[in-house]
Amino acid sequence: MVSPPNQDFVLTLAASELKQPLHVRVRQILRERILNDFKHGQRFYSERDLMQKLGVSQATIRRAISDLAGEGYLQTDPRRGFFVRRVEEARYVGLITPASDTRLVAASAEYAEICRKRNCILNIYGFHKNDKAKDIIRLVQRKPTEERIVLMGLTADLTLELGIGLKTAGYQHIVVGSRVAGFTGGSVSQDHDTEVDLVINYLTQLGHKRIHFIVNEPRILLITKLRAEKIQQQMEARHMTQAQISFCDTRNWGDSYEAAYRKADQIMKSKPPPTAIVPLSGIGAWAVLRYAIENSIKVPQQLSILGFDPIINSDILPVPLTEVTFSQEERAAKALDMLWSDNVASHHELVTSKLAIRDSTGPPAS
Repeated sequence: MVSPPNQDFVLTLAASELKQPLHVRVRQILRERILNDFKHGQRFYSERDLMQKLGVSQATIRRAISDLAGEGYLQTDPRRGFFVRRVEEARYVGLITPASDTRLVAASAEYAEICRKRNCILNIYGFHKNDKAKDIIRLVQRKPTEERIVLMGLTADLTLELGIGLKTAGYQHIVVGSRVAGFTGGSVSQDHDTEVDLVINYLTQLGHKRIHFIVNEPRILLITKLRAEKIQQQMEARHMTQAQISFCDTRNWGDSYEAAYRKADQIMKSKPPPTAIVPLSGIGAWAVLRYAIENSIKVPQQLSILGFDPIINSDILPVPLTEVTFSQEERAAKALDMLWSDNVASHHELVTSKLAIRDSTGPPAS
């Protein structure tokens, strides 16, 4: 067997970990050493080495080692010591996402195919309105050596809370959608600067000035908050004095479709009405298109409609929707590559969006 690397280390504490039991902090440090510095079959540090290096009691070391053995990271031999286990016979991906129908279906489709291609098994954990972070973590089916976790579509606070819980439990994890400051894992996030520029450049080049952005998704969702901030910054920087942004103040778990529909009714009755409406989600664009059709508003002759985020079948609606889109397969592939990379927490990648131009947008009426 190969001896462990001759490298000193000390017990270090992150601010978010100060209230955790000592054996939990020790377990986290040792787990990171295993993942970053050891190969399968290598001899691990002895109890005496760990007591000296970390300055903690034998009882604390034994509790941490026992937990790591239970998680599948170490194999113990009473006579020879501890040996690292890095065998991955099957790879499981756990997807934690809100359990609302549209988001769950979209996320499932995005990851099911790429997991099939990568010989991974997908477990979906739908997060319900009254669930707590600790409740959903208990649902994770496999050991940390087997299953790795993707978070998507959650609030910033919940994402941070889940990250801490997953790190404590030993699960490699990332967030997909928007990067959250202070998050304990890696991230695959959308380039919000690029997507906002795409929308504004396209509509202004068509000649639109009275552009109305609708924030129909809950502002508590990080991706909604970041998009709204970028739009407001660009409106000010470009001196778009005739453009507006409206907040529906949709509650978390509220109906963002109906919120966009009601807001469209309100703003189309203003004088003068906008020549283009851009909801901050694809489902919002569907709602505005429905409103326009029901009220005999010609699209795009009287009103251009553009949506953020791709939704399946947007291209076969009565008026196919122009939308900000990206390769969902590429995003899922980046996420899976990151999950099984070394030092996941330090990895952060952007997904670049593009504009799918369809029949719902055109120049404003002269």
